[in-house]
Amino acid sequence: MVPVGASRYMAECIPGAKYVEYPGDDHVMWYGDADAVLDAIEEFLTGSKGTRELDRVLATVLFTDIVDATSRAAALGDRRWKELLADHHTCVRRELAQHRGTEVDTAGDGFFATFDGPARAIRCARGIVDAVRGLGLEVRAGLHTGECELHEKGVTGIAVH
Repeated sequence: MVPVGASRYMAECIPGAKYVEYPGDDHVMWYGDADAVLDAIEEFLTGSKGTRELDRVLATVLFTDIVDATSRAAALGDRRWKELLADHHTCVRRELAQHRGTEVDTAGDGFFATFDGPARAIRCARGIVDAVRGLGLEVRAGLHTGECELHEKGVTGIAVH
């Protein structure tokens, strides 16, 4: 490994060089935030920051929701509702795994997942409806296929709306 001081010295001695230091323990650029390093290199070489194309894919999105969840939770009480919700989540995750779905988010009683094709998503939605019926729950499921933007915070795009 090259000591940081030596790297700084080399940058000072090379006309037009620019020294940029990133947090971390490695000098190897593919460890850590490689995108930030590549952005800095691009800006140095071209004089401007490029705009990174988002990763867009054709996907089928699935949204689920327990019918009358609020009134059901009030009737059961917090403890029993929490247990029922945990069982629901187990059923949904089992179906997602069986049909190669990817869980994107869950909020309360709803799930948001993606699939690489509509047939798997349809089979998964049917499986979820059937599985949670055994818990005494009714679930709504909505599906849409379209282009989505993939990024570190999840999935967005017109297909998600």
